[in-house]
Amino acid sequence: MAESRFKEVKLGSRLLVLGILAAVGGLAGAIGGMMDDAAALQILAQLAIGILGLALAVACTVEYSRK
Repeated sequence: MAESRFKEVKLGSRLLVLGILAAVGGLAGAIGGMMDDAAALQILAQLAIGILGLALAVACTVEYSRK
């Protein structure tokens, strides 16, 4: 059986909460930036935070489902 080179990382519930908060905050910030006519880079930065938060929340959920 082949062994994985990668160490298994256990994602906790705190990271799930952090991911949810980052996703909500990032997406709300991007929408608020669009409504306030902010610069495109600021809107994209907020959107990127939202996407990374969503990815973190999904990763935690998938890891919980494997238990």
